[in-house]
Amino acid sequence: MNTKTLDSLILRYVGFGALFLAALAMLYLVRGALPVFIVGAVVAYALEPVLQRLERRTGSRPRAVAYVFVVFLLFLALLFSLAAAGFQQAQSLISRSGEYAEQLTALIESNRVKLDESKLPGGVKAALGEAIDNGVANFGRAASAKGPEIVQNAVTGLGTFLINTFLFLLVTLGLMLEAHRIKVRLLMLVPPLYRRDATDLSTSINELLGRYVRGQLIVCGTYALLLTIALEILSRIYGMDYPLVIGPMAFPLYIMPYFGMAIITVTTGLTAYLTADQQIPCTIAAVACCIGFNLLVDYIIAPRVLGKGVGLHPLMVIFAIYTGFYLGGPLGTIVAVPVFATLRVIAIYLFPQLAAPLPDESAKTDALNEEHGEISETGKRIAQAEA
Repeated sequence: MNTKTLDSLILRYVGFGALFLAALAMLYLVRGALPVFIVGAVVAYALEPVLQRLERRTGSRPRAVAYVFVVFLLFLALLFSLAAAGFQQAQSLISRSGEYAEQLTALIESNRVKLDESKLPGGVKAALGEAIDNGVANFGRAASAKGPEIVQNAVTGLGTFLINTFLFLLVTLGLMLEAHRIKVRLLMLVPPLYRRDATDLSTSINELLGRYVRGQLIVCGTYALLLTIALEILSRIYGMDYPLVIGPMAFPLYIMPYFGMAIITVTTGLTAYLTADQQIPCTIAAVACCIGFNLLVDYIIAPRVLGKGVGLHPLMVIFAIYTGFYLGGPLGTIVAVPVFATLRVIAIYLFPQLAAPLPDESAKTDALNEEHGEISETGKRIAQAEA
């Protein structure tokens, strides 16, 4: 009888493993359709606390979803009105990409001349010169090859964008309506013996990830809004082009730690230098806005919104970002920190001693002093006895 029970358990877990592998294979096959569902799930997840508060007040989940969804649609309408102007600027940027490529090449060549005239060692100048030559050659080939492709993708991708937006709205609405049922169904998959642990663990992870997702949306949105307004002002003062392209582009890039800020600053500075009527003042002002808003958001807004963050040590954050970039590229850097934070929550739940406070260093010092005092007193007694 025990053998049959063991065999049935083995077959059951083998079946679960086969289903899990089949699900992973299916997700890999349909990976192109996943971004719409992932973005919809993130938005629904971020709006869940608001929905819960409205549900307690109204007593109806559909009514709370209706209120939140209407406000969300109005917000999207505002974004689309800005996106329309940004799309026109993007078309102008694509049509003039060849002109800007020539300006950038001329700028690089002028710096190459300054490099040749510098007093750097010959080996250093040769290495830098070779890197510049390779970069210019690769940039020229990429610009000539990708230019027509970018134009074609921008035109044909508009229809795909509208379809994805419609699907995104449907997915978000459906997830907001069915969030509670999905949670209950997932909990029913857990054996009854472990449901309490699964509930406590999921609550801790939900609180952590919810704070992180909502905080990142607010932080990145604030930075993108401030940068868009500043670049629009610079466009009116210095004639800088494409503020409605560079500003909104900062929203998804700012999520990437370190890398995103570097890309935003370099792109903004080059755009200001290549398009403004007064190049140097506009470039300095644009770069100063990027850095200044970064300091404002990171040191004033982010601590208030994110609180204590995800509870990871700075070295662990750096390790997570490097690992995420190594495994998944730029997208990996975005998900690496919350994934490591989730693993930290699970590890602390399984091994609570990892979160136990360390012994007080002052108590250690007092204990050592007391021990040394006892040793010295003992030495004195021995010396007196010998005398």
